[in-house]
Amino acid sequence: MATIKQVAKLVGVSPTTVSNVIHGRKNKVSPEIYKRVKEALNQTNYVSNMSGRILSQNGSKIIGVILNYSRRSEINVVSDPFYNQMIGYLEEQIRMNEYYMMLYTSGSVQESLNLASAWKIEGLVILGALPEDAEKIIQVAQMPVAFIDTYISDALMKKRFINVGLQDFKGCYEITNYLIDLGHRQIGFCADGNTLKGVDEERYKGFKQAMADAGLKFDEEKDYFGLPYQINERHDYLSKLAKQRFRSYTALVFTSDYLAIDAMNILKDNQYRVPQDLSITGFDHNIFSEQARPKLTTVEQNVHEKAELTIKHLMQEIHEQGTQITNIKLSTKLIIQESTQALKK
Repeated sequence: MATIKQVAKLVGVSPTTVSNVIHGRKNKVSPEIYKRVKEALNQTNYVSNMSGRILSQNGSKIIGVILNYSRRSEINVVSDPFYNQMIGYLEEQIRMNEYYMMLYTSGSVQESLNLASAWKIEGLVILGALPEDAEKIIQVAQMPVAFIDTYISDALMKKRFINVGLQDFKGCYEITNYLIDLGHRQIGFCADGNTLKGVDEERYKGFKQAMADAGLKFDEEKDYFGLPYQINERHDYLSKLAKQRFRSYTALVFTSDYLAIDAMNILKDNQYRVPQDLSITGFDHNIFSEQARPKLTTVEQNVHEKAELTIKHLMQEIHEQGTQITNIKLSTKLIIQESTQALKK
C-alpha cells in the first residue's frame, strides 16, 4: 500500500498537498492538482490510517460488517428484509460482546480489505460474497473473518475460515417436493439474475433434484427465469411472462420471499389468482411472507441463530486465535401457508 510520500513523489507535489487532498481541503489546492492527486490515490490504493488518530492501542473494538454486493449501484440490498434482519441481529450480538459494528456496502474484495486495514478492524463479517471473492479473502485477510451464506471450493476447505450458512439444497428440495405432492407437474424456477452462484445455485440444485427424483422433465432454457436486478426492468419482464409463458405453469418456485411477493403483485395486476391459477413459493420466511395476502408458502431459516453463531465463532477466533475450521449449515423448515394449493384434477 502506498504512503503519502510515495503518492506525493508520483504526482510531483509536496506531502502536505497530498494530505490536504486526503482531508478534502479543496480551498488549499488548485482544482487541477486536486484531480491529479485524487487519481494517484485511487491508482495506488492508498488507505488513510484513521485508527492512528482516533483508536486506542488496545484494539479498535470494531467489527466490520461488509455487504459484499457487486450490484450495489443497481439495487439497494437492504431493501430485502432478510438483510435488514441479519444486520439488526449482528449488531445486537456484537454489542453484547462489547464491540462496535461498522456497516459498509462493498463492491470488491480490495475495497473490503482496504476498509479493514484503515480502521484496524479486529474482525470482519461478510455477507453475500461470491465464492471466488471469499477464496481471495481467505487467502489474504490479516484479521479473523466470518462469512455468512458463502460457498467455497473443496480446495480451500483445509484453510482456516468461519462460515455460517444454511441447508439451501435441502430447503429448496423439500418445498419443490411439496408442490409435486400437491399434484403440480409444470413448475418454473425464478431466481435473481441469469448467473447463479452460491446460495441461489444450491437452491436451484435442490429444485432440479426434486424434479428429477419425481421423474419430471425440466427444460433449463424454457423453465428457468432469471429476473432482472433493476426493479422497473424486473416488473416489465414479469408482466410479459404473466401475459404469455407463465400460463403454461401451475406453480413457480422463487429463491426468496422478496422476489416471490414482488411477482405476486405483478400477477395480481394481470388477473392471476394465487393460488387458484398459480401456486407460488418463496424462501426465508421473513415479514413479507406473513404480510402478503395470500400468506406465502416458504422455507424458514433462523436468522437470529445464524447471527449469534457467526459472532460467537468470530469472537473465539479474535481472542483465542483458534485454527478450527467452522462450516455450519443450519437446518430449514417448510412453512405451508396460503399461496399454494393442490392441483385440481
